[in-house]
Amino acid sequence: MTKTTCFDIFEQCGVAVQAGELIESVSVQDKEFHFQNWFQKRLQTLAIHFESSGRNRYPDFSLVDYAEGYEIKGLAWPGRERDYDSNSQVPTGYH
Repeated sequence: MTKTTCFDIFEQCGVAVQAGELIESVSVQDKEFHFQNWFQKRLQTLAIHFESSGRNRYPDFSLVDYAEGYEIKGLAWPGRERDYDSNSQVPTGYH
C-alpha cells in the first residue's frame, strides 16, 4: 500500500483547531498566505519535510519523502469568494 500523510495532516489540523490555534489574517491585503502559514505549522509539527513552491505555483507544498503535494485555498467566509485569483494553476492531479 502506498504511504500517505493526508490522514496525519488532517488529524493535526483538527487538533490545532481544538487547541485554539485558529487561522488569522495578518492584513486586509493577505488573501491566502495566512492559510498557508497555518498549514505550514501543521507540517512542521508533524516533522514532514516539504518544499514551498513559491507564489502562484502549484502545489503550495510539495512533500520531500512522499509523492504528495498540498494546495491551500481559503474563503473569506463560508460559501463566498473573497477575491478571484486567476494567477494560480487549477489543480488537476497531473504535475
